[in-house]
Amino acid sequence: MIWPYYSLISLGLAAAAPFLLWREKARAGLPQKLGRVPKRIGRVASKAEKRIWFHTVSVGEFNATYPLLEAFRQSHPDYSVFISTATATGQRLAEEKVGDWATVFYFPFDLPWSVKNWLDAIKPEAVVIAETEIWPGFTYECKKRGIKLCIVNGRISPRSFKRYQVISGFINGVLARFDAIGAQSEAEAVRYRTLGANPDAVVNCGNMKIDGIRTLSTEGQSQLREDLGLSDEFVIVGGSTHEGEETALLAAYNAQKPPCRLILAPRHPERFQRVCDLVEANGCRARRYTRGDRFEQPNDIYVLDTIGQLMAFYSVGSVAFVGGTLAPIGGHSLIEPFGYSIPVVCGPYTEKTRDVARSLLERRALIQVQDATQLAQQISRLAANPNERLRLGATGRTYLNDSQGAVNRTLLLLNSLLETPAQEVEEARPKQLLHGERA
Repeated sequence: MIWPYYSLISLGLAAAAPFLLWREKARAGLPQKLGRVPKRIGRVASKAEKRIWFHTVSVGEFNATYPLLEAFRQSHPDYSVFISTATATGQRLAEEKVGDWATVFYFPFDLPWSVKNWLDAIKPEAVVIAETEIWPGFTYECKKRGIKLCIVNGRISPRSFKRYQVISGFINGVLARFDAIGAQSEAEAVRYRTLGANPDAVVNCGNMKIDGIRTLSTEGQSQLREDLGLSDEFVIVGGSTHEGEETALLAAYNAQKPPCRLILAPRHPERFQRVCDLVEANGCRARRYTRGDRFEQPNDIYVLDTIGQLMAFYSVGSVAFVGGTLAPIGGHSLIEPFGYSIPVVCGPYTEKTRDVARSLLERRALIQVQDATQLAQQISRLAANPNERLRLGATGRTYLNDSQGAVNRTLLLLNSLLETPAQEVEEARPKQLLHGERA
């Protein structure tokens, strides 16, 4: 059944060729995606005795996997690590974070010649895939070569689960190829088993994004507030926002009594200028991170026009709105603001982080709204109730601390897959990653 799949993928790629060539974002890494292996990577692979390939699609997946990468590096120094991403932003982040000790490249299109070139060049002992990437062709070619396959921080949203059930006869065979699957929760583990994964291969390891949260020290938080020109104002931080959500946050900001500040962090770089234009259209002045701006005038609104700084900026917030939840995206990380005990508000669309949202709601640690009107109402309520903000933030932080350990469990899973001694991993456990406290 793999060749009909390859035919469909080939036709789809041919149809998308004008788009891939026209859009700069889509052209990123195109030669590598089509199977061209740079000579430097081939040389590195040929000299390595043991090789492992980690795939993290973009920024979110890389950030979630980063603590595992560091822990694996410490516990398995004899392995050469190869890391692929599918996006330019993910590629830049990976190069910045691990480029000095790992080989970073673009993941190939799921076509036989593209995949073959990379697998033949790297010859990995195992391929470790983060979260949701399930490529039929790639997994087929791996199993042909006897390469072990593992999913870490695995998740299948309820929406994706329903879609996969429609093609269950096909997807069952794909999931059965995986030697190990570390799921984010027991609910995710059940979905994997239901869709055909080997029940014995699926383990509930927990969510590595929780382990991966790194907070600023108290001194760092104070310095950032000073750099931004903030004192004791009520600060709204809109993180990973999408189209329509900045407008809702601007309305919520307009409804507050001064002094109030708003920081907007759009999810995608191509929307940075669009968000600045929205700020100006609101009668405010857009201040930008990349220009080194700070708050000065009462109507200043700050646009975080960069990637990788959002976690730090949550530290200056009084309340955080997590994006992709009013827009029908499925939600981004609901837990990051709790690293600083910041209360979190989100919209109704939390499919991508459903289990975390459910746990937070059960603990009464999360405020979920249905629309922009309710968002403004809840932010106004929190602005007027500092004790409620403290309660929400503290409850969410407790959940965060109670949920640690996923990196350790995932590392042990990889250790078992690679058949290395368990004691070696136990001695290399990563340290607590939550450093700073709420200033």
